[in-house]
Amino acid sequence: MKRLVWLLLLVLLLPGALAQQLREQIRKYTLENGLRVLMVPDKTAPVIHFNLMFDVGGVDEAPGLGGIAHMVEHMAFKGTPSIGSLDWPREKAALEAIDKARAELDRAIANRASQGEIERLTAAFNQAREEAKKLALPNPIDQLFTNNGEQGLNASTGYDRTDYRVSLPSNRLELYLRVYADVLLNAVFRSFYEEVDVVLEERRQRSENDPNGALSEAFLRAAFQVHPYGRPLIGSREEIQGYRVDKAMEFWKTHYHPNRAVLVLVGDVEPERDIQLVRRYMGAVPRGPERPNLSIPAEPPQTAERRTSIEYNAQPSLLIGFHKPTYPNREAYVMDVIDSILTEGRTSRLFRRLVIQEQAALNVSSSSASPGFRYPNLFTISAQPRAPRTTQDLERLIYEELERLKNEPVSPQELQKVRNQTRAAYLRVLQGGPGLAQALAFYELFFGGYQRIFEEEAIYNTITAEEIQQVARKYFTPENRTVATLISRGGSR
Repeated sequence: MKRLVWLLLLVLLLPGALAQQLREQIRKYTLENGLRVLMVPDKTAPVIHFNLMFDVGGVDEAPGLGGIAHMVEHMAFKGTPSIGSLDWPREKAALEAIDKARAELDRAIANRASQGEIERLTAAFNQAREEAKKLALPNPIDQLFTNNGEQGLNASTGYDRTDYRVSLPSNRLELYLRVYADVLLNAVFRSFYEEVDVVLEERRQRSENDPNGALSEAFLRAAFQVHPYGRPLIGSREEIQGYRVDKAMEFWKTHYHPNRAVLVLVGDVEPERDIQLVRRYMGAVPRGPERPNLSIPAEPPQTAERRTSIEYNAQPSLLIGFHKPTYPNREAYVMDVIDSILTEGRTSRLFRRLVIQEQAALNVSSSSASPGFRYPNLFTISAQPRAPRTTQDLERLIYEELERLKNEPVSPQELQKVRNQTRAAYLRVLQGGPGLAQALAFYELFFGGYQRIFEEEAIYNTITAEEIQQVARKYFTPENRTVATLISRGGSR
């Protein structure tokens, strides 16, 4: 009995103890160029988990350049004059020859030149690309970090942010700083048109040939008719085919600067010593312009239900969304709680009702902040019917559960279950590694400072059953609803 009591107390107290220990360990520095640096010492292994995050994403793209943030993310791995080039003066000339050949081809196409002339210029363009390939290493940053023991080298672009992450042995700290300082100062967008082909294939796989991707694009286009959250994050096929090096480099030089970024290091670091290395390399990158005022239009309030559908050679699927505020609005946190109540685990309301009891769905999930978090966003519910049930059946059952949320207070036991889930997720983040590095970067860059990560569990613990009812009644309304349906070719829904 005593051991059981001790274990229970440990479960209850451990997150608070971890939070306090972590809060005391974090060191924050701001360089003269505006780069914010967070360091979290953890001596359990001789590894450092890095996350470099910029407040740049799909919402920052100009009309006609959809997906260029994602393209630039790819190009940041292509190296610099000193990383990847076999003969920089010759390679520089070869890259300029590619640009010239591409411009001549574009002019010929615009002027409706003869087919023979276009074929000649296409051949010249391709030959210039082949010559440049001979003068550089493929994927030089990937290869450099791989040769130095990297794990998890990757990057991702969202509507609101772009981040670069990698884990390296701690004795490779200087290597990391030298590489990324060089990239920010001297990025070379080599193999640009080869990467355009890679992105086109990525779009084909994720959006055009993937039923979930195709449905999501149609859904967001219907839900956001003014705000850029409604544009495809990867860009349209026509936009990707129209990418040119000068426009991509212009986007890079406009946005990717130390004063628009946070660098987080979690692991085997000694802050007072290692910040000197950070200053030596990252501090050499000049401050850039502040975030430009792009006048991103606010999405007008939705006043009537919107419905859209696509036909696809796949199983039927359903996607429902409701407009809602974003953080730090308290209602956004209430929506997080509703998200857990509806679909977190096998005992959640929608999973239990749709999948287990009614056997009407193969799966069901929800998200309380889609597709981004910087601006007002959507609470979404997605589900796939189990034959012979239909998407109409799922809609009816989902709306019944949402009405139940409005009309019946959530029980204390159910609220406690959500709080336990929140605590478990919180504990997983606090335990360190790449997840903690990313979370700290998020909070520092977007949520008013990394300290907010220690405050949000208390917010969730104060959310009441009455607040859940109020928020459900306010936002889960037909006029605030967007519904997208995938119809199987042949007519089944």
